[in-house]
Amino acid sequence: MKKVQEQEQATHILVVDDEQDHRDTVAELLRRSGYRVTTASSGGAAFNVLEQEHCDLTLLDIHMPEMDGFTVLTLIRAHKHTHDLPVIFLTGHMRDAQDMERGFELGVNEYLYKPIDARELLVRVRSILRLTTAEKRLRQLQNDYFSMLVHDLRGPLLGIAGFLEMLLTDPVMKNTQQEILQIMMESSNHMKSIIDDILDLSKLEAEYVKLNTTEIDLLEVVKRAVARLRPLLAKKSLTLVMKPVSSSIQIIADAKKLEQVIDNLVGNAVKFTMIGGKITLTTTYIEGPQQDLVSRGISDPVALVSITDTGPGIPAKEIASLFEKYRQTSGNSEITLKGTGLGLAICRSIVEAHGGVIWVESQEGIGSTFSFALPLGKKKEVA
Repeated sequence: MKKVQEQEQATHILVVDDEQDHRDTVAELLRRSGYRVTTASSGGAAFNVLEQEHCDLTLLDIHMPEMDGFTVLTLIRAHKHTHDLPVIFLTGHMRDAQDMERGFELGVNEYLYKPIDARELLVRVRSILRLTTAEKRLRQLQNDYFSMLVHDLRGPLLGIAGFLEMLLTDPVMKNTQQEILQIMMESSNHMKSIIDDILDLSKLEAEYVKLNTTEIDLLEVVKRAVARLRPLLAKKSLTLVMKPVSSSIQIIADAKKLEQVIDNLVGNAVKFTMIGGKITLTTTYIEGPQQDLVSRGISDPVALVSITDTGPGIPAKEIASLFEKYRQTSGNSEITLKGTGLGLAICRSIVEAHGGVIWVESQEGIGSTFSFALPLGKKKEVA
């Protein structure tokens, strides 16, 4: 019983209702059971709470002025930080089948009907919280197992690659044998890249990887990442144009993780751009809100990185799901070795972990521009 009470005290519940009597009654019932409770009288006020604090459950009235519960639920499910937040609808419309169907389609977890029965309220709340906890534990177990499996696959592969490298440098080997070994080496490197992608994403999703943030010069990070890709650029006779708008852009971030993002984005541009094409990498500092950035939820000063290629472009129907796991653009039909489709999902995880946003704009037959914006932290541009 003591353990249950401690869990309830650590559980934060948001009660949203425009009627003060109902709001106060529900809040008091929950507080008496040991829950931490915050109340809000409107959808807008609820989002102010959710932006500032973590909540484990929301009790949400459906019929409110200005912004009803359906609208609030839609916004909750659309926001990356509240997408999985459990929601119980509160309604005075007894067993309205149309409302129930609409709510479940939008992702509500449960319904409670006014006037609220105290015992039913607590039973529903505890049930939803237990289910949510069980789902989190299951996802954690899946991530643990998946990471262990992928890690175990990586070890033997590194051994194979090591012996192949030894054979390649053996002067006794004939040219034809070296060619075969080179193909085997490239295949093992490709498999290692796939395994590394899966391992990276599983760690990011399980929040095993913590950002090691320090004050860094974003332009230096970009230059280091691009330097490693110079051989690939030369192999396809691609022109890379770098457009830094200043001598330095200082931000607080994890340099290695950002190098991984740039590696992926520029690497994709190289992969899908035809021989003799052009890639433009722009790094800039945005001080004030710009209309195209505000529409993406970006208003604070940010560092903006954009990679534009002259590749085949991305079909409009594929753009919305491009940053999801295991998604690949149809892209250039001549590309035969496309990987796992995890690279962009990893980029999104890293950028969002920094509090940033990543997106793509593309036109078929013209090319694509992948961009990400990062908050500056404590430092600004050095002119």
